[in-house]
Amino acid sequence: MRSAMFLVSASALMLSACGPKQLALPADPVDKAATCAVVSAANARQQNPNAKGDLDFDAQTRIIHYAMLTGIDGDGFSTKTASAVVSRMSEVEANITNGKWQDLVAPCDQAFPEVKKTSGIALPEARFDAQLGCYAMADFLVKTVTTTDPKAQERFAAFQQMKRNLDGSIGKSINARGAGDYEKTLDLKQGALVKMTRLGAPAEVMKMCTARFG
Repeated sequence: MRSAMFLVSASALMLSACGPKQLALPADPVDKAATCAVVSAANARQQNPNAKGDLDFDAQTRIIHYAMLTGIDGDGFSTKTASAVVSRMSEVEANITNGKWQDLVAPCDQAFPEVKKTSGIALPEARFDAQLGCYAMADFLVKTVTTTDPKAQERFAAFQQMKRNLDGSIGKSINARGAGDYEKTLDLKQGALVKMTRLGAPAEVMKMCTARFG
């Protein structure tokens, strides 16, 4: 009887060892953001099992938001760090999706609360700050989010139209602030992107931007 019980216990342990493994959020900022981005993508796929092709715009921007938040460096923005998060995603994806990634949904929400924020968002009060922030976020998303989703392409077209609408007024305001050269203009845009990234979900922020300036 004891031998039979031992065999049953051993078999149970073997089956348990073959199942999805436990996961934990890494301490490294880039690895943490990449992990949560992969978890977000897996969660979006699970919630829409019949969806084919690329994820929709909202899901895509939720995923890239982790990289954007990690790219914040004080009042500046590090494109290099944000790009490192995106690159790291492909490296950690298999390990995460083969594990108990569902257990990381709540920890990721706690670590990156801005990603889940879809209400109570307000654009900057100063008109120039709102204009430049909307322009900077639109520019970043168009360059970094790759998708064939037709509805997403419609959103990108709206962003580009908004940018064209804002080109003249933003250019005049930047020159009036004595920031006409490339480096100073870049600093202003990156600072504006930081503020917009902290507001909440980019998809919701950009809805407000195109409604106001589109």
